[in-house]
Amino acid sequence: MLGLPLRRQFIIGPLLVFSCMILLHLFEPYSSELLGLFPAKVLDGEWWRVITGQLLHTNLNHLLLNSSGLVLVWALHGEYYSVKHYLIVMLLCLTLVGITLMFFANYSHYAGLSGVLHSLLIYGGIIDITKQEKTGWLLLLGIAIKVAYENIVGASVETEELIGASVATEAHLIGVIVGCVVAVFYFYYQVIRHK
Repeated sequence: MLGLPLRRQFIIGPLLVFSCMILLHLFEPYSSELLGLFPAKVLDGEWWRVITGQLLHTNLNHLLLNSSGLVLVWALHGEYYSVKHYLIVMLLCLTLVGITLMFFANYSHYAGLSGVLHSLLIYGGIIDITKQEKTGWLLLLGIAIKVAYENIVGASVETEELIGASVATEAHLIGVIVGCVVAVFYFYYQVIRHK
């Protein structure tokens, strides 16, 4: 793809997510107290935290890094989404990444959108491949190498200092798996819809 996806339908979804992240950051620490992803509170019935906790960030640097990731996803694959499609995929990724983190990662608290960003990059890369875009393969390979490196060697100390927290490398791996799962759902839906 050449050029940016600047049509209104491609911009609204990412702007809504970005606006939520900004608003939640402005109301810290109350946002984290009421909406943060604390597994113990989720298990006590505060289920919304699975989704809302990923829209929160540890500090401004963390917010800016994840916002940059959101812009990257939009720049690479924004043209694949209507507003409805974007919001459905985002909600699916938030839910699946959040639930998986609850049961397969050992965090007493989780914040950030990076797991979901990895899901969206994988999802978009798979769509690229189905549209015969060779860059889709490069994107998937690059993310696979990055996530494998993080999970074997560890995250960058500089990044951890920048965000004031440990980098959730497990969330990145979970995000990759969720991106694949959501892509399978999407293509299955496309097949059923066209029967």
